[in-house]
Amino acid sequence: MKWFTKIFFIFFLLPFFSNAQQVIFCEQVDNFGNPKNASKEFSISEKGGFFKILVKLNKKVDAGKIIFDVYSMKESKEIFHNSLRMEVKPDLTWFFKEITFFKPGEYHVYVYDYRDQLLGVGQVLIKMR
Repeated sequence: MKWFTKIFFIFFLLPFFSNAQQVIFCEQVDNFGNPKNASKEFSISEKGGFFKILVKLNKKVDAGKIIFDVYSMKESKEIFHNSLRMEVKPDLTWFFKEITFFKPGEYHVYVYDYRDQLLGVGQVLIKMR
């Protein structure tokens, strides 16, 4: 039975892990793709607040357009909130987008390329100051 587990890992799980990605919420991104003041929790004022969503990939994005789908969480259900688009160079392995939030709550952000291929998912908690 051990050989079956090894074969399963090599052919099914290893490709998943080899395309590992990161979705990072932060205040700034430097010129090398490093986040500054990364967190999974941010406080905003009544007028709203913004921060950056940094996506780091293990391979080139191989796409010209990226889509960020933002969902808010209500009673353990995702509710579509907003969709943001941006253009990127296909040879990039990281990119970021600034996003503004106006309401507190838990949000999930799904990042896709223009072919609807999922590149990453991140979660952030927004609190009111």
